[in-house]
Amino acid sequence: PIGSVSIPAAHDEFVGKASALCEVVDPRGHRQFACFKNYYRRYRDEVPFSGVHFFDWLDFGHGKHLLEANEKHHFLKHMEKDDSCFKHHFNTHTVHYFDDSMREKHEIYLEMSEDGKELIARYRSDDRVVPSSYDEEEDYDDPHLYMWDMNEKFYVVESNDSWDKERYGTVKHTGVVAGMPALSGGKAYFGKHGSVWGINYSSGHYRPGISSASLMYDWMKNKRGFNVSALWWVGRKSWSTKDCRKVNWKIEIEIEGFDAGGLNRSCYEMTVGPTWITKDDV
Repeated sequence: PIGSVSIPAAHDEFVGKASALCEVVDPRGHRQFACFKNYYRRYRDEVPFSGVHFFDWLDFGHGKHLLEANEKHHFLKHMEKDDSCFKHHFNTHTVHYFDDSMREKHEIYLEMSEDGKELIARYRSDDRVVPSSYDEEEDYDDPHLYMWDMNEKFYVVESNDSWDKERYGTVKHTGVVAGMPALSGGKAYFGKHGSVWGINYSSGHYRPGISSASLMYDWMKNKRGFNVSALWWVGRKSWSTKDCRKVNWKIEIEIEGFDAGGLNRSCYEMTVGPTWITKDDV
């Protein structure tokens, strides 16, 4: 729906959109989209056009060893990342897509503390609080990855050793919701006892805009009655109140349960509020 974040919408040009979708439908297990660009552009521009399905071309046709052959014979113009997209690398670097049972293990719910000063996150499956993302020994905050899906459910994957990197590789936002559209995604900062310290919108796959932050702010304040000053709203460095005016809320946001006027007010309120900050993506 218009106003959600999706991996095709995160890219401006056609090859980027197509490459992002290729990760989702890849029959060999969701190879990472970055290298699909290098192959898809060559597939599209090949003369004469092969006429075969892209994945057949990629794994059984001219694309099977294309970059390796080009490394030796230089018959194609070099593209950035060609060297890191040889098939032995490309075929083994996949994104693990969650099934329903795995998603359920990472679903959280939010509630205010008794004094109304902290927003607390707990895992729905066992009521355990989400652990802190702050490493006291290293004096470093490594925020947890989160996704907020179209059903207004939050999922958190901790940045520490609870995620099995050896088995699943590096967790990606696309993996959590299996490549589907969502309301937002990024990283969240957690303190002690499950307190949510802050939320950002840093996702290379989905690239949420300020409208996504406004959706979340509006949802927390007006649909859930949370104290929105209990956490930091962490926008991108380039975001400001001026961006609220650039969004045509009536046309660009068609998410059920949200209205244009309310989102516009939430955007202004969020960006001038006492807990609004901007940071570079992390």
